[in-house]
Amino acid sequence: MNVVVTGAAGKIGRWTVRTILEAGHEVKASDKKLTEESAAKNFIQAELRDYGQVCQLLKGSDAVVHLGNIPTDVRNTPQAIFENNMLVNFNVLEACRDFKIPKLVWASSETVLGYPFVPEQLSYLPVDEEHPTIVKSTYAMAKLLTENLSGMYHKLTNSQIVTLRFANIYEPDEYEKIPTMHWNDEQKDIQKKNAWAYCDVRDAAKACLLAIENNNLRNQVFHITAPDTIMPDLSQDLINRFFPNVSLKRPIQGHETLMAIDKARKVLGYEPQYTWRSALNNDGTIKALPEDQLVLSNV
Repeated sequence: MNVVVTGAAGKIGRWTVRTILEAGHEVKASDKKLTEESAAKNFIQAELRDYGQVCQLLKGSDAVVHLGNIPTDVRNTPQAIFENNMLVNFNVLEACRDFKIPKLVWASSETVLGYPFVPEQLSYLPVDEEHPTIVKSTYAMAKLLTENLSGMYHKLTNSQIVTLRFANIYEPDEYEKIPTMHWNDEQKDIQKKNAWAYCDVRDAAKACLLAIENNNLRNQVFHITAPDTIMPDLSQDLINRFFPNVSLKRPIQGHETLMAIDKARKVLGYEPQYTWRSALNNDGTIKALPEDQLVLSNV
């Protein structure tokens, strides 16, 4: 397949480009900024707010992995985030329709589920794709509106549009900060804002690959996280302490993630391979990483 990856200079984008190339596909990578560390030889600097540039970028592709959004509520005003992300997402969806591109995968977020989570607004745990959405920021609103737009465009075109709700993304060299930043009692309380969910960037990239290689997904939303929480505590103990009155949709085992990935496993074939538990030594220091992984991590 000929695949376009937007946001290719970003954290998920760099790893996604490499993963898709290693699977044998052709990649046209794009971002607002240039990067010398992209695995793609074909790298186009493009402004996705300009519909003409989006059309030139996407024309002739078989699939699009759209990761090119302002990625966070910090460092940008709410107006700037909403204006940029909604216009960019609309342009990509519209261009995919105009050029009859059969597959689109794009990055949504756990924020549409009510981030920061509070017990009174959680209907149940683990939080799955059927959980009610509750947006609390312009960033989350843009994601939720784009999820709705995705459904509309799927009905208009019958193309495959897959939404991946990513949790807090970690690169391989970032795990060493977890013990000092997240494991004290204060941070455990703070990190309940997304039910202690996280995702290794390599698994996020693999989910993007799975979504473009699958031919029968139609219009689906999937949660994409690590198989566990970011905490050393048992997941049930975390629930008992921080969400004691939230009902359980099913039993919780061991350290399993509380942002359920059951659907992604069953339908998408997603099986996360990476966790902080295999990346850290007993003293909390990070294990040695292959040099090629550090190259992408340190961009």
